[in-house]
This record gives sequence, C-alpha cells and structure tokens, in this order.
Amino acid sequence: MKKTFTLAMLLLVAVSCAFGQYRPKKMPHHRSGGSRGSSSAQSEISVGVGYMSTGQLVNIIESAKQAHDNFNNPMGNEEMNTNLAVFGPSFTVQYLYGLSEHLYLGAGVVYQQATGMQAVLSDMSGSENNYVFAGKYLTFMPTLKLYWFNREHFGMYSKLALGGTYRMESVNGVSDNGFMFNGQLSAFCLEFGGEHFRAFLESGFGASGSGFGGLKYTF
Repeated sequence: MKKTFTLAMLLLVAVSCAFGQYRPKKMPHHRSGGSRGSSSAQSEISVGVGYMSTGQLVNIIESAKQAHDNFNNPMGNEEMNTNLAVFGPSFTVQYLYGLSEHLYLGAGVVYQQATGMQAVLSDMSGSENNYVFAGKYLTFMPTLKLYWFNREHFGMYSKLALGGTYRMESVNGVSDNGFMFNGQLSAFCLEFGGEHFRAFLESGFGASGSGFGGLKYTF
C-alpha cells in the first residue's frame, strides 16, 4: 500500500514538472461577473475518497446474479455460489493543469483493495469449497475538467477521465493479474472554499466512485 501510494505521488510530481516546463504566460481571470480573480491559479492537486466504484458495482451485480441462480436451482443439480468479496473505498490523487479559465487537463491515479471469500457448494457431491479472494487495483486516467462557472468561493464543473486499471488478484494465493479498461464520468460536481484550498463533491460513475469527495490545492 505504501509503495503504491509513493509511486503514485512520484508519478504526479513528474507530470507536474513536465507541465511546468511548458507553462504559458499567465492567463487573466477576470473579476467581472464574480469569477475568480487570481491570475496565477493555473494548476491544482487534489486527493479524495470515493465509494461505489465500478469494481464495487460489478461485484454487487455478480452477487445478485449468483443469488438469483441459487434461488432458481431447487433440484440441487448445479453448484451454488456465494460471493462474499468486499471492496474498500477508492483513493484518488490527481493533478490538473489549466489550459484556460474553464478547461483543465491532467491525470489521476486511483487505488482500491478488495478482500473476501467465495463459497462453492456442489449439491451433486455434497462438498463445499471455500476460496479466499484478495485484490488490488491501480488505475491511471488522463482527465479533462470543464468548469460551467467558477466564482470566488464556489464552482460547478464536470469531469471525464479515460484510462486503464492494472488488477492484481489472487484466489487461495494463486495470482491472476492483468489490465482492463476503466474511466470516470462525473457530470455533476461542486467545489467550495477559498482561492487556493477548496473542498469538492462529485457524483458520477467510474473508478473513483459514484460518490467522491476530497480536498484540492490550487496554485
């Protein structure tokens, strides 16, 4: 966990330095209409915690399907599965660079863990096998953020991120690793606070979670 978080932070610092080498001239942020007036606020770093990520939702759907199949198996001629995997919250670290007053581009790293057990009961043989499951998921996503409006202490925006997840899963100690496509679509997002520090809340669907919130620093 510590190694993964350290790797994510080093990656974001590298991206930040790369953008910083090509920083254009300061973009004016007009005060007209109550928008934010700082001309140097062009980048932001945020950390957040989310719940009900794509992994959690898929697990819920699979568990419901297994429960349905078990219910429709009264004759006892098939295996009955019970999925007890539990996903923890998702942790996201993100860097965004302001291309304009309303459009930001950058990348984010998401980390999530899952643990649990799957019980398989064979009605034909009368035997029951328990499988211990563990999973770690590291997601990297280039991200686009669009402000609908951004006032001095309050802003509303939408965000789109597309990328991939490296999954590190094991069942009874046997590893099963691989890559899969992932993303995040947050259509309704709010932030509130001061010029440099703000709290944010996002609702959407994806790797970061259906409900996602945290803190950001703008500079």
